[in-house]
Amino acid sequence: MSSATNQFTVLTISQFDSHNIIHLSFTIAFAQMIIIILLLFETPFRNPLVLRLDQFKIGKPQLAVKSFGATLFVAMMYNIYSVFELRRRFVDAVDSSNHILLAYHMFVAYLMGFSLFLLVTVNSLHRYIKEVVMVTEIIRATKKQNRAYENCMKKRAEEAETIRKDISRLKTDIINLESECSMKEQAVQLLRAESSTLKDRLEGCLVEYDRLLTYNKDLREQLQGVNGRSSHSDGIISAFFSWDRWGL
Repeated sequence: MSSATNQFTVLTISQFDSHNIIHLSFTIAFAQMIIIILLLFETPFRNPLVLRLDQFKIGKPQLAVKSFGATLFVAMMYNIYSVFELRRRFVDAVDSSNHILLAYHMFVAYLMGFSLFLLVTVNSLHRYIKEVVMVTEIIRATKKQNRAYENCMKKRAEEAETIRKDISRLKTDIINLESECSMKEQAVQLLRAESSTLKDRLEGCLVEYDRLLTYNKDLREQLQGVNGRSSHSDGIISAFFSWDRWGL
């Protein structure tokens, strides 16, 4: 029984160097915890880290990460198997070296399991943080567009206010022009009334002028008749009183 135990112990220790395995597992765990912290908090390193993790999910890096995860899982399962195997073989044995070996395999199994858990956490957190970064960028772009839209609407409102003031001023000018036009129309109507009155007076004057011309013509004819008769009577009188008639 002791020889089998020693062979198994030598086999397990020869396959895995305890110092290197623990050092590598702690290094991986601390690196993953640092990555998780950088992903959780909004720092200048988060966006470059997200882009870098995106590269690890494409092509050969993705295959390397999957191989690393599979290796961790196989090593963890081996340590778990070693723990159960040690417990089954050394159930009745009371040996400090056996307890140390059992504790070592349990510790390595827990450490590798924790590393696998951190690897899965980093993968899920990277996916969620990537969506958060995309949503944040969309929100920032939307806020920028909203600010530009608000500035544009503010400028349009100022332009609309200026246009309203111009419209109000133009309405006032139109009212003033309408009042002036109404006053000028009244003046034109008065001038038309005066023109109509003057036209009526002119027509009356023309009628009176025609009447006077007719009256003047009649007077001239009468005067011509009177002058004709006067010259005839003067001839008779002069003939009657002539010296030749009386022989003088």
